[in-house]
Amino acid sequence: MPALFPSDWLADAPYEDFDLGVLKAGKESEVYLVSRTGPTRACLMAEKRFKPRLQRGFRNDYLYAGVLGEGTFREDRAMKKRTRFGQEMLEARWIGNEWTVLGRLHAAGVTVPPPVERVENGYRMAFIGEADRAAPRLADVDLDVLTARRVWRELQREIRLILDAELVHGDLSAFNVLWWHERPVIIDFSQAVDVVTHPAARELLRRDVDRTAEYFRHQGVAVDLDAALALVGDSPARFAHQVLSS
Repeated sequence: MPALFPSDWLADAPYEDFDLGVLKAGKESEVYLVSRTGPTRACLMAEKRFKPRLQRGFRNDYLYAGVLGEGTFREDRAMKKRTRFGQEMLEARWIGNEWTVLGRLHAAGVTVPPPVERVENGYRMAFIGEADRAAPRLADVDLDVLTARRVWRELQREIRLILDAELVHGDLSAFNVLWWHERPVIIDFSQAVDVVTHPAARELLRRDVDRTAEYFRHQGVAVDLDAALALVGDSPARFAHQVLSS
């Protein structure tokens, strides 16, 4: 499948950036539309700005904060005790995790918005849409059954690519998939987890598949959940390290 954007889609330097306003306001973050104009071309970017951790509507430390032991002893102790320093470390880890995941998945060939750069409290990526209108979420689109079957197959392959990159989206559903140029584009990776280190990775993978499948059931697609899980790569062998370490 061809790339979402040509290799030279990003405006060249020296460039000027202009904030065009809010595209989407959510419980955890806000997404702004930013234009960039260079000497030979212009482009549109989406800038995701995370809200302070304590203002977010969603926090599930067991499933999403990861496992301790990834930082220094002082950092891990502070995060465990929820000190001010620990909260700052959790905040930085939360933002950095989504940016890192986006880059890993883009490099692995997953259909995601191409990453651009980190900014304060967030990051920039390619804008998925036309002019100043964002692509609709898959949840807001009705597909004919033949198209729905095709897209369900494509998303299963995307989930497998994510798993092959040793990651799990963690919050995948038709609400975190955009519909653009007749293809699905996966977004929102703030809940993504590492397959090797996270104790709930398999639980989250199976939930991702089930929640995504729910949309296609409503579109008239006959879904075999066990077959879908096998296709995306779920197996006891892949997650054997979790059993051994539990």
